[in-house]
Amino acid sequence: MAKLKNLPQDQALPLASLIDIQKNQVVSMALAKSEGVQMSLFSFAEGESVSEEEYFGDTLYYILEGEATVIFRDRMVDIGCQEVLMVPAHVLHAIEGKGPFKMLQLTLLK
Repeated sequence: MAKLKNLPQDQALPLASLIDIQKNQVVSMALAKSEGVQMSLFSFAEGESVSEEEYFGDTLYYILEGEATVIFRDRMVDIGCQEVLMVPAHVLHAIEGKGPFKMLQLTLLK
């Protein structure tokens, strides 16, 4: 059973406020992890990226602040603030920012 964690319980807060951008770092915060789902917040400092990777399930990227580019072998897709993109399971891709950015990543594993 998936359990949520690291989320406010006493007051509602903007999701992006739960994670800070740290100079020269990619920061992650797990919000849920189970056999069927992984959900995390990420913050990327200016110039930071994640090199080519793939996941075993479909993955949703939702940009909370800033802008990012998802780089596939044959194309690039820009994602702006409050936009969402799904990457199917087993598709190699990388992510880089157009400056600092924050995002929610949700991967369905089953």
